[in-house]
Amino acid sequence: MEGFRYSEALKSSGLVWDEATLDRFLAAPREVVPKTTMTMGVSKPEDRQNIVAYLKSLSQ
Repeated sequence: MEGFRYSEALKSSGLVWDEATLDRFLAAPREVVPKTTMTMGVSKPEDRQNIVAYLKSLSQ
């Protein structure tokens, strides 16, 4: 996202952001990117699916 201040941990993670990776990150951010500034995950799979679908809609 243009203008967003990403943490150094995210910038240097080397992750390829596909739907599966984003879902894993949303579920457990610090397991995927240990030094991320995002501390809380989204526990409900349906909520994560909705977030992923929304973000995907922004790129169309």
